[in-house]
Amino acid sequence: MNYKLNPNLNLNLNLNKTTPMLSKYFPHSLIVLSGILLLSACSEDKGGNPCESDFDQKSLFANVADNIIIPGYSRLNGELSNLRLATELFAQTPSLPQLDNLRSAFVDSYTQWQRVAQFEFGPAEEQMLRSRFNNFPVNPQEVEAKVQSGDFDLSNPDTYDKGFPALDYLLYGIAESDELVLDLLSNPEKPGYQNYLEAIVADMEQQGLAVLKGWQEEGYRETFINNTGAAAGASLSLLINNLNEHYEIIKRDKIGIPSGVTTLGITFPEKVEAYYSGRSLALAEAALKAAEGLYLGRNSQSGADGPGLDDYLQEVNATKEGQNLSSLIKTQFQKALDALSLVQAPLSGAIEGNNERVVNAYNEITRQLVNIKTDMPSVLCVSITYVDNASDSD
Repeated sequence: MNYKLNPNLNLNLNLNKTTPMLSKYFPHSLIVLSGILLLSACSEDKGGNPCESDFDQKSLFANVADNIIIPGYSRLNGELSNLRLATELFAQTPSLPQLDNLRSAFVDSYTQWQRVAQFEFGPAEEQMLRSRFNNFPVNPQEVEAKVQSGDFDLSNPDTYDKGFPALDYLLYGIAESDELVLDLLSNPEKPGYQNYLEAIVADMEQQGLAVLKGWQEEGYRETFINNTGAAAGASLSLLINNLNEHYEIIKRDKIGIPSGVTTLGITFPEKVEAYYSGRSLALAEAALKAAEGLYLGRNSQSGADGPGLDDYLQEVNATKEGQNLSSLIKTQFQKALDALSLVQAPLSGAIEGNNERVVNAYNEITRQLVNIKTDMPSVLCVSITYVDNASDSD
């Protein structure tokens, strides 16, 4: 059967994201409502139901869980453990080489975070991991207030004084030279900076371990794999919604706002991710490759493609304007990555010196949105349920 796009299905309900652990995360009434909407949207006048397919959803979910998500969180926890050890070594024998070692561990952890950031459901949603790890741009005044007060409460998900952005500031931005950064982080008479650094790393390691435990030991892997269907809260919906939300963060927060595309041409280079370390571009590329990897079902360890959303679209023979939708999406991912590769690091410098290339990368990234946010969900009978940023545009 040749499944056509259903223009009425992409219902942006402006509802919060959900998880498949329904009794814990999602009201039953919303499940019923979503099911009614999906059945209505996906039914055909002649009695066929394009929402039904022989595609093996469980094989897709097992591949994503076992070859992308769980290895991704496992590696993230390994990197965070290395970061903690580097923090401890620096505290014991502070020096410029140890600072370099600490910074290297930070970059490795931050890069690995990009590969799992799009899985903000189940255990990660319970821990509010995205907000705890990567609210950016950092607020230096809030960080300084924490340092001075000694109040290291990191539980508020709405603040911009913790996680990787705060580490970026502490390791690179608290002074103008490496020597001065070293002095501030190792001053025994004013231990606030070092203490806050250690508190952030310890908190992140704890949260990361909790998420991995949820997947490996507390049954969420099985819940995820067995949560078939297309209703809101089903695993297919979780993957598509989180892929899109992650993708829009790349487009809007990592590229659009700093480059001025979403702010009437007024640029904000200081609002890039990882502004102080200058790693913004590499992190954006890692995040975009992670989105592509999820779509293709790419094994994060071997690099081989397994069952993915692209295969699902192939199974239902999805087309767009006479072209294969699965291939169109794959091609556009590569175009976006190619455009991003033409931007010269650091991203903040490119915005100030050659913003045309940054805007071009933004445009190529944006061209994918209609494919993955409208066309793919419509074909697979999934509703987009997360809340859009009010300033965002497709």
